[in-house]
Order: sequence, then structure tokens, then C-alpha cells
Amino acid sequence: MDEREEEKVFIQQLQKFWEQRGVTIKIPQIGGRELEVFKLYKAVTKRGGLKVVSANKLWKEIVDQFSFPATCTSASFTLRNHYQKLLLAYEQKYFFGKEDGYIYDEEMSSNRKKTKIGFEEENQQASYAVEAEDRQHQLEFSGQPLSTLLNQNYQKVEKAETIFFIKKSKIQAQASEVKRIMLAFESRIDDELTFAINNLLMYSCNYSQSFLIDQYPQLLDTITSYIEDTIKQISYLNKSYSFKTCLQTVGQQQLENLGQSQRKSMQVQTDLIKNQNVLENYNSHISIIMNDQTSEIVKPSELIYQKKYIDLIQGNYEKKAECKHLEKLRTLFVALRNFAMIRSNEACFMKQDKLLSFFYQILLSGADQELSKSALEIFSVLSKHIHLKQSVYMDAFMQKLIEILNGESYEDIGLVTETFRNMISISDNEAIIEGAIGEYIDQLARLLIYQNQELREIVLEFFCYLSDLKMATRLSIAKHPKILQRLVAILSIGQIKNNSLKQQEQRNNQDKINEKHVKLAAITLNNISQAPAAKQYLLIFEKELFLVAASDETVTPLLSQILFELSLVE
Repeated sequence: MDEREEEKVFIQQLQKFWEQRGVTIKIPQIGGRELEVFKLYKAVTKRGGLKVVSANKLWKEIVDQFSFPATCTSASFTLRNHYQKLLLAYEQKYFFGKEDGYIYDEEMSSNRKKTKIGFEEENQQASYAVEAEDRQHQLEFSGQPLSTLLNQNYQKVEKAETIFFIKKSKIQAQASEVKRIMLAFESRIDDELTFAINNLLMYSCNYSQSFLIDQYPQLLDTITSYIEDTIKQISYLNKSYSFKTCLQTVGQQQLENLGQSQRKSMQVQTDLIKNQNVLENYNSHISIIMNDQTSEIVKPSELIYQKKYIDLIQGNYEKKAECKHLEKLRTLFVALRNFAMIRSNEACFMKQDKLLSFFYQILLSGADQELSKSALEIFSVLSKHIHLKQSVYMDAFMQKLIEILNGESYEDIGLVTETFRNMISISDNEAIIEGAIGEYIDQLARLLIYQNQELREIVLEFFCYLSDLKMATRLSIAKHPKILQRLVAILSIGQIKNNSLKQQEQRNNQDKINEKHVKLAAITLNNISQAPAAKQYLLIFEKELFLVAASDETVTPLLSQILFELSLVE
């Protein structure tokens, strides 16, 4: 369907929309010709709807898309009025999924009473009544999750009624928009940052056309700079502010010029602000922050009183500001996670040492659960490129991964297991991961019987790598009281046909998964059997191995080799 046909369908849907409400519309004229209503609707909804366009003063940008004559001096005002009359209700219903009559009255309540929409008076009153009812409906369901509200709104749409959507291709990145995004991260203007982060999130979710970071070389640099500044403005993400830092800000040479009593007073004041974040230190006395030697040193008790007083005034403001910064940072991390999952972007991320260091610090600190989760998901993707010996965070990173692996969140455990599986495929990382086997082998053994098949497959792949390393590592796996038993049990899965599944396609898919798990278990057992000291632990399962080898052709060669090795044991 070309654009003209789309416009024709849209006009028909718009007319039907108003006819169902007892209103006959007429397409207005502007500048001596009929207004392109379809073009206007796309331009406004692409930017987030009427409220966003009006709040960010984007009407001039929309006017530029129309070739209005120079005599049309109030095009922005005229377009906005026409949009309110013809398209606002349609936008609220189909673009936002709202009830009929829902209109953002904060911007337009003063205009409604003065503007004639072309309806009869009773239709206007009915519209206001519906709006009031919708507001009551919103209050009733305000405590429900967003997903519930969306499902309720979706169910109210008639099945036979065609809904007009903006094409998915419209969320593809444009060079001008990306340039605006980079400028937003440099300028730190709040509205522009919201635009930038929301658009990055939108681009990162466009799977029809991947967003390739290498096409915009400076983008990650500007994002890294923004992340650095934002972390400094969120108190609980900051490190403690030590006395040593205070000495550095005052200046060692100037401290030497202070008398003993002044040194002691300075020490007391510094202790008061010790272990506080940098933002709170801005509330400390000016003699400390600005190093004004002419100012009188304030008594500690007075400094505490002054700080409490300032906190009462600024506390709420700072908390709200920190919340806004935190929400933006969380959303940005989600977008970065999505970008990292695009294979073509992995190399770009690995070149950003400073950005990676922030990911490490966020994960290691664990200060914010959502940020840490996004960082862990990023590492689960980039781990195939990570060389632990080249990272200054090697020891702390390994300890954190093991800590998460031994935790209770199976979603995080799956990410850590995937990270280990990817890192062990790099030869430089083998010795480091082998050396810590005693700290995580019990948890991996438990995951062999976990119900999630995808996680179990990752664990089996990791054991395949691990069992192909040093003989001592193979012996450690064989000595574990549960691993061999569970690997042999997985071999028997291949004998179970999924006749309980109704559809043949489902049975075939499940059989393929089981077949892969069986092969991975057989490869691991074969690797273990190559260690002479490990054979005695496999002898216990010789009968089970023989039965599986005789009945499952897919693993017969591997199990036959294991049985041959066991036959040589005296």
C-alpha cells in the first residue's frame, strides 16, 4: 500500500470515527488548499502526540514539513487548532488507547471554552461528560499495573474496527535525530535528555533494522561522559568522601600554613563530612569547600545545625533531582543493553574502556538492583570478548559472579552461567576459571537438574569446556558426589519419547532439545574418562552407560569409547 492509499484509508477511518459519534467532519483549508490531515497526524504522533509537541514547542518543526505560502503567518497556531478539532480525540483513542473524550486539559482547558469544534452544543457537553467519566475511571484503576490497564483498553476496541498504526519503519534512526541526541548528552538540558534517552530506547527495540553504533563514532563517548556526571549526582552511587579527598581539595601547601589549633578545628569539621557523598558536601561550610582562609572557622555544633537547616530546605529538592537522574540512567542502561545484544555493536562496546569500567563499578557495587541487572546482561553478551587478565577488575569481577551464581535469583544465575560459558572459550581465561572451580561447582551440579531447559543447556556446554581442560579439573568434576550421577541421568532422557505432547511439531522440538542435552552429557563424560584417576568414579555407572550405548545410536560412539577406557581398569 503506497502513501496515497494509506492516506485514503486514514481519511475513511477518521470520518467513520466521527460518524459513530454523530458528527460529520469537513477537511479544512489552510493557505488556499485542503489540509493534509494524514501528514499532520503522522508528524505529531511521531513526536509523541499533541501534549509532547506543545510542551516542547515543536509546532514550528512540523510547519516546516508543509509548503505553506508566505502569507500564512500563523501556521503553527492554525495547525494546532485543526489538530485539536479533528485529530486529538482520534489520537487519544488509537495512539494512546484512551477512552473517548479523553483530552489533556492542562494545556487546552482555556481554549476549549473559546474554540468552536464544529460540533453541536450538546455534543460538546457529552464530550465533557465522557471526559469526566474517563477521569473517574483512571482514578479507580490508578493502582493497577500498566500491563493490566493496557489489556483492559485493548479489550474495549471492537474486533471489526481497523486500527491505524504508525509504520514500524518510522522508528528508524535519522542522522539529524542522532546528532540532536549527542547534543542533548553534551548540553544536559532535561527535556532534551528525555528526548535523547527515549529515542535511544526506541531505536534499540527496532529489530527490523538494527541500530549500528559504528555509524555514529562519537555517540558512545558523549553517553559515557553523561553517565560519569550522572553517577556523581546520585548520592548512593558515589563512593565515600574521605578526609584524604578533603585534604586534596584544600591543598597540602596551604594546610601547612595553618596553625595547630586551626588544623585541629579543620580535622573536626572534616570528620563531620567524612563518609558523605559529594553532593552533601556542597552544604558544608564555605571555608572548607572554597578554602577561604579569611573566613572564621565555625564550631562543629554550629556547622551541624547549619547543615540540618539547609537539609530541611534542600532535602526534598535533592531527592527529587536524584530520582530523575536515576530513572534516566536506568532507562539509558536498558537501551545500552539492547544495543550490546546486536552482534555488530559488540566491538564498539569493547573499545570503550571507560564505559566498561562504569559497567564493572555498577555491577560490583550492587548499589542499584536495576542498574546492576542491566550491567550483568551486558557482560553476558560481551563476555565472549573479555580477557580477564587484561582487566583491573579481574578478581573482584570473578568474586561477584560467583556470589551471584550462589544466590537465589535463577534469572541472574543464568546470566552468570552464560558469562562463564563465554569467557572459558577464551584460552587466557581458562586458568582463572579453573582455579575457582571449588567455589561454584556445587551450584552447577544443582543446575543440572533445574527445570529450565535453556539454563540446563548452558550448564552442560560449560561442563563440556571445563572437562576438556587439565586432568586435575576433570578429576574434581568426577569426585563430586552428584555430577556424574546427574550426567548419566541426562543420558537416559534420550530414551523417553514425548508422547504426552499432542502436536507432532512440539514432540519433534522437545526431542531435538533432549538429543542435544544427551550429546553434551556424553561429551563431558568422555572427557572425564580420559583422566586415569577419574575412571574409578565412572565404574559405578558402567551398567547404565552400557544400556544407553546399546539403545541410543546418537551417543553410541562416545559411550563405547568410555566403556573401552573402563575395561582397561584393573
